[in-house]
Amino acid sequence: MITYETETTIDASPSEVWKHLTDFARHDEWSQHFKLRGRPVAGEMGRVEFTLFGKTSQVDVRIEKVEELRELRWRGGPRGLVTGSHYFILEPLEGGSRTRFWHGETFGGLLAPLVWAFLKAQLGPSYSGFNEDLKRRVEGD
Repeated sequence: MITYETETTIDASPSEVWKHLTDFARHDEWSQHFKLRGRPVAGEMGRVEFTLFGKTSQVDVRIEKVEELRELRWRGGPRGLVTGSHYFILEPLEGGSRTRFWHGETFGGLLAPLVWAFLKAQLGPSYSGFNEDLKRRVEGD
């Protein structure tokens, strides 16, 4: 297993961050890096849309975990080859007035070690970019 993780601090409560993060229908309004489709309900299927090599792509995902105000996690990718467990974790700071936002993915599968450098180079910047998009959305709201 290989994990890539980013974090940022958002000057808003976890409830404000969660509100925007889980409103998948409005991701088009603020996310320049990837967009979630579907509903944030554990066990349901969804989709993530992203740009790779200048081309819009999409991957079907299963929402694995929804712990309100705390964690959202989904899994997707070609089963057995390169699968990812993508997560967002919200940690309240300073009495709940700020939020540490953890965003990462754990990759597994037969090809994960072989394509790790590619994954890190292509997907890593979009994770940090999503964090910044979310931060601007929440702090500007």
